[in-house]
Amino acid sequence: MPFDASRLRAVTSSLHAWARRRVERHLGGYRRQVNAPDPALPRSPAEPRRVAVIGGGLAGMTAAVTLAERGFHVTLLERHTFLGGKVGSWPVQLPDGTTLQVEHGFHAFFRHYYNLNRLLEKTGTTRHFKDIGDYVILTCDGGRRSYRDVERTPLLNIFSLAKHGHYRLRDMPLGPRSRKLVDLLSYDEDRTFAAYDDVSFEDFAKAAALPPDLQLAFRTFARAFFAEEDRVSMAELIKSFHFYYLSHDFGLIYDYLDDDAERTLNQPLRRLLDEHGARILLGAEVPAIGRRGEGFEVLGEPYDAVVLAADVVGTRRIAAASAFLRDEDPVLHERLDRLRPGQPYVVLRLWTDRPFDPDLPMFILTERIKLLDSITTYHRAQAESAAWAAAHGGSVLELHCYAVPDDVDASDGPAIRRQLLAEMETYFPELRGCTIHHEHLQIRHDFSAFHLGMRRDRPPHLTGIPGLYLAGDWVRLPHPAMLMEAACMSGLLCANAIFQREGLQEEPIFAVPEKGILATPFTLRRAGAPAAG
Repeated sequence: MPFDASRLRAVTSSLHAWARRRVERHLGGYRRQVNAPDPALPRSPAEPRRVAVIGGGLAGMTAAVTLAERGFHVTLLERHTFLGGKVGSWPVQLPDGTTLQVEHGFHAFFRHYYNLNRLLEKTGTTRHFKDIGDYVILTCDGGRRSYRDVERTPLLNIFSLAKHGHYRLRDMPLGPRSRKLVDLLSYDEDRTFAAYDDVSFEDFAKAAALPPDLQLAFRTFARAFFAEEDRVSMAELIKSFHFYYLSHDFGLIYDYLDDDAERTLNQPLRRLLDEHGARILLGAEVPAIGRRGEGFEVLGEPYDAVVLAADVVGTRRIAAASAFLRDEDPVLHERLDRLRPGQPYVVLRLWTDRPFDPDLPMFILTERIKLLDSITTYHRAQAESAAWAAAHGGSVLELHCYAVPDDVDASDGPAIRRQLLAEMETYFPELRGCTIHHEHLQIRHDFSAFHLGMRRDRPPHLTGIPGLYLAGDWVRLPHPAMLMEAACMSGLLCANAIFQREGLQEEPIFAVPEKGILATPFTLRRAGAPAAG
């Protein structure tokens, strides 16, 4: 009987389709609504309620928009002169007098950011989304690892990585060490954090005999959370691996904004806030929160509730100066006092006279030599930068170090700049000797830390003080989420807590599956069918 290649392809395709359905069913679906709003409840308060939201990042803006839409009198206070927090954008002036926007760094909008993307659909921001096309890591030996064609179904994508050369199955450890690799696929909040919150990725990789190829992928992944491999909590990394790769079928491909965040994200959110009567105070630094009766006082004004949505540095400072916190909830006061930022990070924006390799995606991760973790070609991403590059025949690049190593002086801007440029030229020799028309260097130390042992002190969004709530990507959430989606989810949770307090209908909140693909055993029976025996 002759070999029938087409029949083999059909059988293989059918098996893959069955496996994809089986994985999704096993996880209970990829997009899950985690609360059940009661439609019989009113949507707006019978009497006016004043809420102060401190911090104009994604967490604060989410809470403020959600509350203002429901008729609450919201005041959003932001210490900077622009909204957005870590997704903020502000102007800088070039030597020729041109004013252009800069940001904290490149932002990836993953397709399983269910709550954030739902909010941004409302503002029209998603019209500015562009498909990244590929996810690439460049290696020191000249290699290029692409994730474009990797299978996107959880679990199947692990084997697909081997098929596409990201690691070799024969290099995977056997015996007791293999159990640790299974733990990567078995996220369960309580068990995972009990076992791994005090274990670094560096120690885990050694104990599990993780192959070098997989170590590289995980190192670049870990640094995206602003920590080196000896600092990052392995439990946080397992949670992140679950959230970003093993809980949905979008893979690592994501969207980015086609112009700067001020025009495409923050201005639309501000228009929505204005439309619903929210008051926005920029340049309003809050030194402390005070008590006024059963409510609160912020910058001399009374409020029925407060959502504290500043970054970890600002939150710790405000909490330390708010005397009533220590008296009414000493556990919360102590937890907030222990908040710490991650390692310092660096963003260097360059306006150059040289073109850049058009065959590479506009965002590229690199195997770090000393500092350089990623390069973004902004002239291929954002309209404003594209216009500048077209007028000057060059490129607009962003060099990013996510976590400055301890043996590098983070206060030495010139030395950091030289090292970043040297590594850029190592990866891209065609940029050697380029003319830099303008540059903008940021060295910051204000990102949330996901370091060893921090989860036990991470406060939830609810506090022991009625009317006081916490929002930010640093808050301990009841559902898996990270970075921008965590910030947005925390803002929604705070708004819903206020709605519950007022007897109002909640807003729906969505999340990925709570547990990892191997956290519960697979069964071949159909959903709803009786178990054998």
